[in-house]
Amino acid sequence: MAISRTAENYLRAIYEIIEKKGYVRVKDIAASLEVKPSTATEMLDKLDDLNLIIYEKRSGITLTEEGRKTAAVINERYKIFLKLFELAGVSARTAYRDACILEHYISDETNRSIQHLVERLEKENIRI
Repeated sequence: MAISRTAENYLRAIYEIIEKKGYVRVKDIAASLEVKPSTATEMLDKLDDLNLIIYEKRSGITLTEEGRKTAAVINERYKIFLKLFELAGVSARTAYRDACILEHYISDETNRSIQHLVERLEKENIRI
């Protein structure tokens, strides 16, 4: 199922917040993505319609199994780019922004190759 970049960003935010706090609310997502709660609510309704999350107003948000799998893949891609940029000496702010962009466009093949590269660089303690 193909979803928009924005939807992917929301899924990753939900995933990360759940990993940190154990639960997530609309205000957490809005703060994380720097959007208004009403904007977050609109996207949550869409993700719920796609069966990627379970969203009940005035209650918590949970990922469905499909949503969790999708979010985990997106999050891993993001983390790989973030680590690569860190090894390359890119500033944290720029690394975050660029990783958020690239996570949406990379093929699985390229992602695996970059992951192997990052693992080798880390293992050999090489900074670019």
